[in-house]
Amino acid sequence: AKPAMMDTSKWSTQEWVRFLEGMPATLSVDQLAELDAAYHFSGTANAEIAQRWYPLTVRSGYLAARPPMAKFLESIGRRKLVMPIYGALVATPDGLAFAKEVFARAKPGYHPITIGSVEQKLAEGTAKP
Repeated sequence: AKPAMMDTSKWSTQEWVRFLEGMPATLSVDQLAELDAAYHFSGTANAEIAQRWYPLTVRSGYLAARPPMAKFLESIGRRKLVMPIYGALVATPDGLAFAKEVFARAKPGYHPITIGSVEQKLAEGTAKP
């Protein structure tokens, strides 16, 4: 079924989380664009959804999600919410460069523990061959 054909109007955050967690590890850019057009995941104000959506977009190479992902990472300082996204980003050289750029802007708003965790993740990313 095409995404827009499902009635999701009464879904709770937990149902959206289950929906996203049930996705394959990667999707095509077209599939992600379709999901985004139907459900407006990129730019969502719901951090539980964002922390699951953005890593999927990173793994799948859906670059259209990057600007709202950067805004999310710059506005949310909770370690639990940002680490899955940074973890996905550091897996590729391009993602790592993007993560470093965003972190440079986001760092002043982060808790020291979050800063330490992100710095460690970024260092692990650069240590890979």
